[in-house]
Amino acid sequence: MYDRILVATDGSDNAHRAAGHALDLARQYGAELHAVYVIETRTGYDNAIVDPETVRQNLREDGEEALTAVETEGKPDVTVVSSVREGVPHEEVLSYSENQGIDLVVMGAKGKSAFKTILLGSTTEALLWADQVPVLVVNSAGK
Repeated sequence: MYDRILVATDGSDNAHRAAGHALDLARQYGAELHAVYVIETRTGYDNAIVDPETVRQNLREDGEEALTAVETEGKPDVTVVSSVREGVPHEEVLSYSENQGIDLVVMGAKGKSAFKTILLGSTTEALLWADQVPVLVVNSAGK
């Protein structure tokens, strides 16, 4: 049923729980797991206060750390393909999903983005509204 599963992570606790679900599903179905971290590009920075390149590098390091955690948890029985991307998170996840033939996206109900909505994180909500790929949303309790 699932050959390629994608977990979208931002390094948050909810994303960590979602990664656990994605790894369990990958093991159950013998699926390849894709882990994606997106550096948000819609956030503006005042160059006089914060160097945008420093922020981007720090976010890239955060992303690599989050992806390494998924890869480590998957060893040795789950093949994990990881990618750090830059852009609007839901657009990048949808683009990646289409290009890689993803069968299911797994993600936390809310992440740590500054753009939040009341019930779901904005990225999760946007993916659900796009209706282009099945999405499994893991709540804060991880159930």
